[in-house]
Amino acid sequence: MWAVLAIFVATYVLIAARRLHVVPIGRPGAALAGATAMVALSVVSPRWGLSPVEAFAAVEPNTIALLLGMMLLAASLGEAGFFELGTDWLLGRQFSPTALLYVVTLASGILSAFLVNDSVCLLLAPLVDGVARKAGRARAPYLLGLAMGSNAGSALTLAGNPQNMLVAHLSGISYREYLLRAGPSAAAALLTTGAVLHYVFRAELAAPSVPLISSLPRYEVHPSRWRLAVALSCTALVSVLFLAGGNLAWSALGGASLMMLLRGRAPERLFDAVGWTVLLFFGALFIVVAALQKTGVLADALAVAAPLFPTTRAGGLASLGTVLMLGCQVVSNVPFILLAAPWIRGLPDPHFAWIATALFSTLAGNLTLLGSVANIIVIEATSAESDIGFVRYLKVGVPVTIASSVVAGAILLMSTPG
Repeated sequence: MWAVLAIFVATYVLIAARRLHVVPIGRPGAALAGATAMVALSVVSPRWGLSPVEAFAAVEPNTIALLLGMMLLAASLGEAGFFELGTDWLLGRQFSPTALLYVVTLASGILSAFLVNDSVCLLLAPLVDGVARKAGRARAPYLLGLAMGSNAGSALTLAGNPQNMLVAHLSGISYREYLLRAGPSAAAALLTTGAVLHYVFRAELAAPSVPLISSLPRYEVHPSRWRLAVALSCTALVSVLFLAGGNLAWSALGGASLMMLLRGRAPERLFDAVGWTVLLFFGALFIVVAALQKTGVLADALAVAAPLFPTTRAGGLASLGTVLMLGCQVVSNVPFILLAAPWIRGLPDPHFAWIATALFSTLAGNLTLLGSVANIIVIEATSAESDIGFVRYLKVGVPVTIASSVVAGAILLMSTPG
């Protein structure tokens, strides 16, 4: 058991170190090394670790497939010029610095609800960076607005981020039910996120503009009305299938397949745009977490702590939210949900707990720089480490996360009969 714990801790230290640019192994590499070590351990000590069969069975295919489908759709929108058109529209409107912050935050949140937050951040980060620079504004508020808005907005649906996709699979909650029950809370959290960012950066937003560049960095896009119409139509179709109760993974893959058939162009560029390392990262993490889960350490710890949790509905929700906020920072949201799944199923109202888990584990991604892959994507895609380090992010993340979680929790309690 101690060997499993040592491998688990080492894996996450390497992941965190890469994020902080201390050890250059990379997130996917660290996760893959940890997964391989867990399988190797089973050869030495069959009681611990995972056999090759157990390791492959631990990978959750619905989450991986849904991510792949949504990434392909997002890539098709990007190639057809959808995001470039959005950038030009933003510049043409000549928004005030404050209005631009709200537009970036809210737009990234709404797009993430349907296109997955990681994909949206990957596509929009260079564009938002360019808009801020050409407008002569400090880029930190807008990059944080993109990252935090995409995290908060992705809580609107079960297809908005990887952890919600996992919750959908583990709980059996339908896309429509989640949208109706948690949607208002997530929308309020997104608005709160924008308001807190506005307050925190009020001095920077009031400062005079100083143009930094004369042109925007642009993607290599191939504008086409037909391909844009196909991409938008297929994305809308997938959203309709989600609402109709279709299988999330196969609805996304079906929409992506239809898009590739209709677009009239070889799909190599789309496959090149897929975040394969993100898929590898999550696949390997499933294996690492399954090995830790096999030890029963977390389940035992949660069982011991369970009697300490309040029994009232509001107190129980606050306790669940706190556990998720802290656990998701230490282990990351997707693996922590996997580890906590048996405990969540044993709560007095597991159905309500799963809805709250999707909501709070998503908002927890805004607490620290390491809380969400989307945060790291924004920082790395724009080379913004010098502008947004761990400490600066934390100073913004703490008030954003606390405020948005309190607002979302209060609305969830009021809107859900208990």
